[in-house]
Amino acid sequence: MGLILRDDPPKVIDMTGREFGEAVNGLELSIRESPKEDPHERTVLSVVIRNRESEKKIFTVPGWLFFYGVQIDAPLSGYGEQVLKPERRTERFEVTLIANEAKETDVPLGLLYDLRAGSDYRVRVSARLADGAVLTSNEIVVR
Repeated sequence: MGLILRDDPPKVIDMTGREFGEAVNGLELSIRESPKEDPHERTVLSVVIRNRESEKKIFTVPGWLFFYGVQIDAPLSGYGEQVLKPERRTERFEVTLIANEAKETDVPLGLLYDLRAGSDYRVRVSARLADGAVLTSNEIVVR
């Protein structure tokens, strides 16, 4: 989910123009493609989870990318097959979101999935909460 060192300033999330999926239990998800500095860079998704309520939310999530499920019509790459093996799902982290706070995760879509150059892919991300509720993001198209 990202490493923050003690003296690092908090990461500022660009919320300009973000679309969100439907709120569930006061939480909502948004995805968009991170800008590329080089056209040959692989696609990275910016995934934001936001607390829309006035009270703090605390929940436990599986480590790294196991909290987010990516829906895309593309096969996993060899790398994706290795890092997303179920036996790697061993860590759990507690996440706290104060009122109206958001947290961002970068998902290396172009490393995890075999995306063909020149093709369009519809992408949506979901997350299952401990109570079984499912958050679903907005849908985007990546190339």
